[in-house]
Amino acid sequence: MGDKEGMQINDGRHFEVLINPSASSGRGMRVWKKVKKELDARGVPYRKHILKAPSEATLLVRDLTKNLLKDCHLLVLGGDGTLNEVLNGIEDFQHTVLSCLRTGSGNDFAANVGIDKNLMIALDQLLNHPMEASLDYGVVRADEHEPRRFLISCGMGYDADICEEVSKSRLKKVMNRFGLGKLVYLMIGLKQIFTRSSTDAVLYLDGKKAVHVPKLFFLVGMQHPCEGGGVPFCPDANSGDGMLDFCLARDMSKGKALLGVALVYFKKHLLLRNITCGQCKTMRLVCEKPQWIHFDGETPYQAKEVLWVGRGKLRFEK
Repeated sequence: MGDKEGMQINDGRHFEVLINPSASSGRGMRVWKKVKKELDARGVPYRKHILKAPSEATLLVRDLTKNLLKDCHLLVLGGDGTLNEVLNGIEDFQHTVLSCLRTGSGNDFAANVGIDKNLMIALDQLLNHPMEASLDYGVVRADEHEPRRFLISCGMGYDADICEEVSKSRLKKVMNRFGLGKLVYLMIGLKQIFTRSSTDAVLYLDGKKAVHVPKLFFLVGMQHPCEGGGVPFCPDANSGDGMLDFCLARDMSKGKALLGVALVYFKKHLLLRNITCGQCKTMRLVCEKPQWIHFDGETPYQAKEVLWVGRGKLRFEK
């Protein structure tokens, strides 16, 4: 698991650096070369782990964070999908510290937590003036699948349909070369408004009375304000308040859906009565037809019944 090499580990703090070489169409390795040069120049101990296959990060982190007697500091050079894999591998949250630098195409997590766009500035802050925060993460149970954690958001419907199509799009690789990866989400998002089909559903918030959801457009549970390349579906979400924020859109014509998508970029989407935001501890959605579900932008499967739970705290340092 991983290509491990680096400086000899001492008794002080060191980094386990996880590198996704394919992040943002190859940017992962370019970022690593710059980070390595800086770590070596400063004499910072580290081990590098080159990720070579899907889900490898989860297995690697599971091994790194088992039976810890002292802190394990993970530095992730990858996008939101890599961070999700890392989150799902953590065995000991008390002794695991997570850090990352902007490496992917979307970088929603990095943007949400305020990591500087300038790589060297962000790395200098991490090394010289680190700030630790306790961040919420969520857990989802869907149909017969194993529970899975999410760091930023987990959604069903429209936003998951976009993520599924983006993951298969050759256009994303082309646009990433020009630093325009986020534009792909917008283009495919516009297309999905006119091509996707909806389903009726029933929603339960904190186990209370069922709410009928006609023509589900999407439901997303969020720990941070933005997903999908900076879309502020839950602009007031606070990643440290212990609550799960959600955004629900339903029973929308194509014209109204188009208007809602336009308004969300200005944080005005709640002007439409078909879109609702709120907070809860748990929410359960039961759909008539299976829908794609995404975890921090990754779409592993479709599901009909999904339970979101706000759970736990993650030690994060920037």
